[in-house]
Amino acid sequence: MMAILSLLPILSLLGLLIIVKTSVAKAGGVSLVIALAIALGFFGLPAFGLSVALGKALWLGLFVSLIVWGALFLYHLVSGFGAIDVINKNIMIFVKDKFVAFLLLAWLFTGLLQGIAGFGVPIVIVTPILIALGFNPVKSLTATLLGHSWAVTFGSMGVAFFVIQGLTGVPKADLGVPMWIFATIAHFLTGIGVCWLHDGFSGIKKGLAYVLPVSFVMALVQYFTLTSGMYALATLNTALAGLAVMFLLYRLRAKGKEGKIKNSFYRDKLSLWQAVFPYALILVLLLLFQLIPAAVKDSIAVSPNFRGFETALPYPYTHTVAGVVNYSPIRLFAHPVFVLLIAAAVSCLIYRRVGIWDAGVFRGALQKTVKKGVPATLALLALGCMSLVMMESGMTRRFAYTVADLTGSLFPLFSPFFGVLASFLTGNNTNANILFGKFQYAIAYRLQISTAMMTASQSLSASVGVAIGPTLILMGALASDQIGQESVILKKLIPPVLVIALAMGVINYILLAV
Repeated sequence: MMAILSLLPILSLLGLLIIVKTSVAKAGGVSLVIALAIALGFFGLPAFGLSVALGKALWLGLFVSLIVWGALFLYHLVSGFGAIDVINKNIMIFVKDKFVAFLLLAWLFTGLLQGIAGFGVPIVIVTPILIALGFNPVKSLTATLLGHSWAVTFGSMGVAFFVIQGLTGVPKADLGVPMWIFATIAHFLTGIGVCWLHDGFSGIKKGLAYVLPVSFVMALVQYFTLTSGMYALATLNTALAGLAVMFLLYRLRAKGKEGKIKNSFYRDKLSLWQAVFPYALILVLLLLFQLIPAAVKDSIAVSPNFRGFETALPYPYTHTVAGVVNYSPIRLFAHPVFVLLIAAAVSCLIYRRVGIWDAGVFRGALQKTVKKGVPATLALLALGCMSLVMMESGMTRRFAYTVADLTGSLFPLFSPFFGVLASFLTGNNTNANILFGKFQYAIAYRLQISTAMMTASQSLSASVGVAIGPTLILMGALASDQIGQESVILKKLIPPVLVIALAMGVINYILLAV
C-alpha cells in the first residue's frame, strides 16, 4: 500500500505531461500537492521536515535558475547581434551534410560542453544552433538532451562520479572498468538514439557508418583515461577524440562525394572568430577555473545548512534524514552563471569594438530573459519541491525497497531503471547518485554480488536518465522557444532512454551471473 502511494506523484507527473499534455509548471504543481498530501498524511513528515525539504528545493531552484537566466541572456544577446547566424553558416560551409552536422553537434559537441560545464549548459547552447541551422525545434531539443547524456557521470570534471564513489566507499580503482563498460554502452546507444531521432531507422542505417568507428575510438580513449585514474577528464578526453575522428571521417568521405571542400569563412558584421569568441571564452574559463584549489573556491561561496530530522512513523518504518552542512554551494569560480555573465560582458565589448553596438538589442535581450525566466523559475520550484518532499519523507526509499524485495536475484536486471527514475525525480546525475547510490550498494551487498558493478550501473544509467528530467527539458524548451512542447519532447525521449536502461540491465545481469 505504502509503495503504491509512493508512486502516485510520479504517475501523476507522467500522466499530466504525456497524456493530458499540460505544461511542466501545472504538472509539477499538481504532483507537488499529491506528494504533500501523501507525505504528511501517510509518511509522517513533520512540519520541521517539510520546512527542510522546501528549503532545499528553494535553494536548488535558485542554483538552477541562475544558469537558466544566464544562458537565456547570453543567447538572446549574441543572437540579436547576428553571431548565431555567422556560426551556423560557417558550420554548413565545412560540414555540408546536414545529417553529419546534426550528429556531430547533438552527440559529440554537447558531450564536450558537458565535460567542462554541465548543469544544462550543453542543451541551452547547442539546441538553438541546431534550430538556426534549419532543423525541427522538437527534434533538435530531444537530440541534444539524449545526445549529451552519455557524458554526464564524468562531466563537470567528474562530480557525479566522485559523489557516488564517496557515498559507497568502493575504491576508485575498482570502479574504473565497470564504469567504462556502462559508459561504452551509453555513448554508443545515445549516438544511435540521436540518429533515430533524426530520421528513424533510416537515420540509424546512415549513422552507423559514423557511430560505430567513432564509438570504438571513444571507448579506447575512455578506457585508458579511467584505468590511468584521470576520472575528471574521462568525458572531456572522450568527447574530443570523438569530435576529431568524426570530422576526419566526414572529410575523407566528402572528398569523394562533394569534391574539394570550401575553406573560406563566411562573415557578416562579425567574423567567425568574433562570433564564436564568447563560447570559446566559456570553454577556456571553465578549464582555468578547474585549476583553482578547492579551498579557494569554497572560501568564496554561499550555501545554507540544514538540520536533520526523523519522520513520525513507528520503528522500523521511521525515515531518518541527516543534517547537511554547505548544501549545494554556489561558488564564484565554479557556478556556470558567472562564466556565462563574463562571456556576455565580453560579447558587449566586442560588439562595441566592431561598431555594431545597439542599446536596443541589449534591452531586448534583457526583456526576453525576464519574460522566459520567471515562468521557468516557478516551474523549477514546483518540480524541485515535489522531488524533495518525496525524498525527505521516505517515499522514494519505500518504493525502491519494495521493488528490490520483489525482484530478488533478478534485481541487477532492473538496477538501471532506478538510476533513470532517480534522474527523472532529481533532475541531475549527482542528486540521483545521492538518492539511490547507497541503496544500490546495499542491495549488491545483500545479494553478495559486485558492489562496483552495481555502483557503476546506478551512475551511468542515471547519466542517461537526465535526458528525461523535466527540469532539464524545461531549460531546453525555454532556450529554444518551445514552451508548451514539453510533453511531446518527453514522449519522444522515454522510449530510447528505456531501451538504453534495458541494455545496461541485461549486460549487468549477464556479467554478474558469469
